[in-house]
Amino acid sequence: MRRNKKGILLALGILFVLSVVPHIASNYITYVVVLAMLYAMLTASYDLMVGYTGPLQFCPAAFYGMGAYASALLTLKGGLSFWLAFPLSGIIVLILAAIVGYPALKLRGHYFAVTTFFFGYFVYLFILNSRGLTNGPLGLSGIRPPDPILGIDFTSMTANYYLILIFGVLMVTFLYVLVHSNVGRILISIRENEDLAESIGINTSFYKVLAFSISAALGGLTGSLFAHFFRLLHPSTFSWMTSEMIVIMTLVGGAGTLFGPIIGAGLVTLILEFMRFAPELRFIIWSAMLIIILIIEPKGLMGILRRIRGRA
Repeated sequence: MRRNKKGILLALGILFVLSVVPHIASNYITYVVVLAMLYAMLTASYDLMVGYTGPLQFCPAAFYGMGAYASALLTLKGGLSFWLAFPLSGIIVLILAAIVGYPALKLRGHYFAVTTFFFGYFVYLFILNSRGLTNGPLGLSGIRPPDPILGIDFTSMTANYYLILIFGVLMVTFLYVLVHSNVGRILISIRENEDLAESIGINTSFYKVLAFSISAALGGLTGSLFAHFFRLLHPSTFSWMTSEMIVIMTLVGGAGTLFGPIIGAGLVTLILEFMRFAPELRFIIWSAMLIIILIIEPKGLMGILRRIRGRA
């Protein structure tokens, strides 16, 4: 009970700090925090598949990009409002992920990981070369901000900041409830021993596809928010480098802990952004930090925090 109370108080404290950032910080700091929140949502959704279900996949940026371009194209070429394009982009990514995941998840281990790597690269090449649809390497511009609702004008950074913050809170809450439900326990049982889970009657194929699809859909919704916040999309944003970033952020924070990847995303984003003055050093420091953390504790920052709390 004490730990739960401390956790709730800590979460409320962090939420309070995030809620006042636009009012006490510069536009640049607010922009960095938005970037950190977007990466936190990506790592949290990615952790559902990798941390709780088990199979390692290397295409989170593909679903992120699919959601971003789907939402942008639905508003630009379909004439839809953001408030319709936003959920539709998540549904589109959910369906595509289920179609891809059903045959791919029949593979195990490195075979599935390699398959997702090439799928991510295929999506990147498709976006890069589809000039008629995505404008190819020139990028997709002219994306409208979310339409005004309840008198709120989303052309301002502050309004977009709170929209992303609210969605982030809802996403993390949804994932927390999911991983602590019976479905979450089933996913963990698959992660621990898939053959044993099958032997007691669990339809492991269904639950793996379910986790893969939900993870992808949440990544797609995050991509939609990204598109309408930055209002400009370029294929390089959704390349292999972004997938690598998401994987590393998850490992730094601690896979299979939900909040660990969120902490890892925030920490890595802040380090990389605030060290832009030394671009030749920031990736060295980032890599060294990853190596040191994983040598000390394979479970990442959350593993280190649990050790400290256990000793206390």
